[in-house]
Parts: sequence; structure tokens; C-alpha cells
Amino acid sequence: MSQSFGDETRTRLTAAAVALVGALLAVFALAGAPAAQAQPAGKDFSKPAIVILGYGLTPDGWMRPILFTRVLTGLAVAQAFPQSPIIVTGGNPRQGRTEAGEMRNLLQMLGFPANRIILEDKANSTVQNARFSVPLAKKADTSGIILVTSSTHQDRADTNFVDAGANVLATVSFPDGDPATNIGQFVKDVLSPVMAIR
Repeated sequence: MSQSFGDETRTRLTAAAVALVGALLAVFALAGAPAAQAQPAGKDFSKPAIVILGYGLTPDGWMRPILFTRVLTGLAVAQAFPQSPIIVTGGNPRQGRTEAGEMRNLLQMLGFPANRIILEDKANSTVQNARFSVPLAKKADTSGIILVTSSTHQDRADTNFVDAGANVLATVSFPDGDPATNIGQFVKDVLSPVMAIR
């Protein structure tokens, strides 16, 4: 866990992540409901892989606040899908630690079962996150991907994962940009379970 921010900041970030994910989980519930017939083909939420994208560690190998919040957001999403794995993706080693390794450590520290974590610790870019994670999701026999990142990164991540052949079911992004970017991406996130992602 990062040493670069205190308990008060961590508490605020956790509360914000929980509020954001609460709204999105309500949409996921509606998307999976039998009455929701307007879903595009391929929107099967029976066993999605939750893919959390990495973010550069500090030079000392600690998680930055943005990565910490991505993990908390992904963990909150995973609570709605107890049959689903979390894929943590990101290499870029610092002091012998990788982004994915640190995400896995945090998830386990927070009580997430080790057997539901799939580690992808070689990717050095968003393109590689997609290229290396999509086959892992397919190998785990998942129904598609719920992509977790930050609002300023989500559009690029969506494009890279679709280009890599992912069936992106939904997106969840933690707000990290200006208010207009955050609100615009939040609207896209909320609509993503019932709309095609390009």
C-alpha cells in the first residue's frame, strides 16, 4: 500500500469509490434482469472478468493513490460477481515490484480470495494490458470483461481492449480528471452495460 497519502485521504477515496460503484452496480443489476431485453448481443454478465488496469508505481515501488482507488473500485465491482475472477494487469517494475503484484497484494490484504486473482505482470502499456489480459479472460472461461480504470484513461482503454478482441461488457472508471471529463465518463460508465462499447 502506498505510504504517500494518509488515513484521511484514504478514507475519502474509499468513500468516493464505494459511492461510484454503488451507482454502477444498480445498473449491472438492471442489465442482468430478465426484463432488460434492450441489451446488445453479447452482453452476458453471468461470469465477467473484472480487469483492473495498472498505473505507475513510485520510484520506491509503492502504489500511487490513483492505483489504490482503481483496486478499491474493482474490488467493489467484484462483490456483485462472486463467481468472477479479477485480472490485475501491469508490469513496469520498480524496486522489484510490479503494478499487478502490488494490486494482488492489496486485494489479498483486503480479504479477496487468492484463487480469484489472475496476475498479468508483463504489460508495459495499455495496448499490452489489453493484448495480454484478453486471452487470460478467455482462458478463465468468462463471459466478457468489465474494465476498471480512471476517467481520463477509460476511452483509450476501451479502444485498446476492443481492438484486442475483448468482449467489453461494461466500464467502471474512478474520477481523476476535471469535472466535465469525470461527469462525461460517469454517464458513459452508467450506460455501458446496456450499450455497445467501441
